[in-house]
Amino acid sequence: MRPLNEIRNLMGNYQVKSGVYHYYRSEFKQAIGFLRKALDDASLADADRRQASCHLALALKGLALKLAAGGELEAALGEIRGALELQPGFPDLQREAARLLERLGRHEEAIALYGRALELHGGYLEASIDLGFCLAAAGRLAEAAEVFGRALELKLDTLRRPGDRGLELLRGGEAEQALPLLHELFFSAPALAEIHRRQALEHLRLEEHERALVEIERALELSPAYPDLHNLRGIALCELGRPVEAAGAFRRAAELCPSQIVPRLNAAFALLRGGQVAEAEIELESVLALEPDEPAARAKLEELRQTERRALTVRPGSPA
Repeated sequence: MRPLNEIRNLMGNYQVKSGVYHYYRSEFKQAIGFLRKALDDASLADADRRQASCHLALALKGLALKLAAGGELEAALGEIRGALELQPGFPDLQREAARLLERLGRHEEAIALYGRALELHGGYLEASIDLGFCLAAAGRLAEAAEVFGRALELKLDTLRRPGDRGLELLRGGEAEQALPLLHELFFSAPALAEIHRRQALEHLRLEEHERALVEIERALELSPAYPDLHNLRGIALCELGRPVEAAGAFRRAAELCPSQIVPRLNAAFALLRGGQVAEAEIELESVLALEPDEPAARAKLEELRQTERRALTVRPGSPA
């Protein structure tokens, strides 16, 4: 997920900061150069190393998708393989490599990588569907039928879970919690939401924040349970000078994806923009409880506490 600019500026290493900056501007080659330099530094702090490795894999993926769109499939595959060396546990990278292999006519290799993606994430519906079509293209029809059968169960489960929970809440009189789940059930359209999300990212890159917010809102109507959309909504709202609303959006992203620290960090910095220092400190502490060496949270919390200590040492009537 994308951090606010002031969080990126608090990353401890210049090369990491620069790489992340260029990544979010879709300047993938520049990002790759900075991030590789960062990883070559043996003294790089662990938190910065994790950031550099993750964003380098993402930048390589971004470059691969760009190359693939231009028909340079072999070059794209090379970049994705580089990303997989850094992050072999990312199922989406396994899927992207498989899709490229399939486009190159290398179906058996693609099938193996789709299988690896599903080993990493058994509920990965898109990879299941891709695997089914790839097996069919390879003439392995009985296996394709079996995979499509499992994909159908996954698809039905994505409908049942929010539907069952929404009905349960509605029967209990909790309409505020129930209706978003039922909205997701009946109106969710992930593919169309992704189109709006990509348009929003381009508007954010160009600092067209009002237009970005419009696209994000459209995407959320189609996929209200997509955490990254709530995080992007918070970023757009922050840039539009609406930090309180932004903090709410970031907190919603964190609720939907509790393992991610970025929306929690974003919420803390949005609260600071809104003057809610005590609440921001609580958010920063929650980040450090999950990741004790997170540099931006640690630096900002120490800054806030130093400010508080200085305020306590200033006696009434004395110069500050």
